Amino acid sequence: MHALISRLYKIPRSITGKGFRDSLDIIDESVGGILERFSIPSGTQVYDWRVPPEWVINDGYIITPDGDKICEFKKHNLHILNYSAPIDMRLSLDELKQHIYTIPHMPTAIPYVTSYYERRWGFCMSDEQLGSLKDGEYHAFIDSKFKEDGELNYAQIIIPSTIKNDKEILISAYLCHPQMANNELSGPAVWCELVKFVKNLKHRRYNYRFVIAPETIGSICYINRNFETLKSKVVAGFVLSCIGDDRDYSVVLSPDENSLSDIATLHTIKHITNNPKIYPFLYRGSDERQYNTPNLNLGITTICRSLFGEFDEYHTSLDDLDFVTPTGLEGGFNYARNLIENLEINTKYQLATTCEPNLGSRGLMSTLSRSGIHDHTILNFLAYCNGKRSVIEIANILGVEARSLKPIIDKLLEFKLIRDICERD
Repeated sequence: MHALISRLYKIPRSITGKGFRDSLDIIDESVGGILERFSIPSGTQVYDWRVPPEWVINDGYIITPDGDKICEFKKHNLHILNYSAPIDMRLSLDELKQHIYTIPHMPTAIPYVTSYYERRWGFCMSDEQLGSLKDGEYHAFIDSKFKEDGELNYAQIIIPSTIKNDKEILISAYLCHPQMANNELSGPAVWCELVKFVKNLKHRRYNYRFVIAPETIGSICYINRNFETLKSKVVAGFVLSCIGDDRDYSVVLSPDENSLSDIATLHTIKHITNNPKIYPFLYRGSDERQYNTPNLNLGITTICRSLFGEFDEYHTSLDDLDFVTPTGLEGGFNYARNLIENLEINTKYQLATTCEPNLGSRGLMSTLSRSGIHDHTILNFLAYCNGKRSVIEIANILGVEARSLKPIIDKLLEFKLIRDICERD
């Protein structure tokens, strides 16, 4: 995952353009060439939004009075205001400052700033660099343009259930920010590994809808093109964001906080960390905003390591390849994988016998009764299998993670001691 991020890191991306498509090529290579791609023409009205012209950026920099070249786009993508209009002019320092963005309380960081829907030009630099500039004539140059006949791109992968089931799990990530690692690329990297994981599951209770799109406008376009399918089929899902650092484990809950996604994510996060960061929908900030729009209301959660906006490096040049680590990504992947496993096992079982079955006769418990050494997990599980409680509900009662019950459930199914009341042949 870290190697994939390293390949993608310096590709100049935005919500439209070649950088996004080039990044999709690498993502597609990683998942085995199974991406299904779509495009929406620039200018298309999508609900209350209009797909913007495609932004083309070739270069950008400032020449100082001493002839030094600074704020070079080719050295760091964040130096140019994302979606900046072109400029080629000479101006004073005071005039230039009106088009420079910094973060005064983070003097060494280059900020990430965008202007997708209003034409302006600008540069981003560290506050330290801004303070070092002296009076004189500056040359501001940005080689960019807007293609009115351009397009917005997104992609999906559908992995079918292994049983007759039309219900879906949605897994969404975004791919549109330039040269940032945790906020931009950890989600797609974990997304790719989840695609491989789900493909290799021998039994899939659900169909899986993997979506990768530009944040906000991309998910709005996706919903516009797939509204009825999403509304009728998606029963749970999550957005992957900022999931590759070594700090927290976080979740942003859906507005109602009682969806299947909420139940499964809260169950999962409490078993992967002793200090889960649980945020209400008031802390929304990624594509959960669109998937949970009141007219659709999919009950989607967003899973992160450190939540967007809650770590200093967020939307700055400090969110680099050192901030995202292999161990952080592994933890993020395990969080998402465990969530999938808990969703997959979360059906309702009915005990097939009256009173406790004779587990000893089937080798499921010792026939030697000795005080204090029995593992009663299997008996406790059976005691709550009334056809009404889900596996996650029972696991919460037992104080274990749902997916840890799989060996027990497999044995009980083998001996036909429980019946899955939800699964169809």
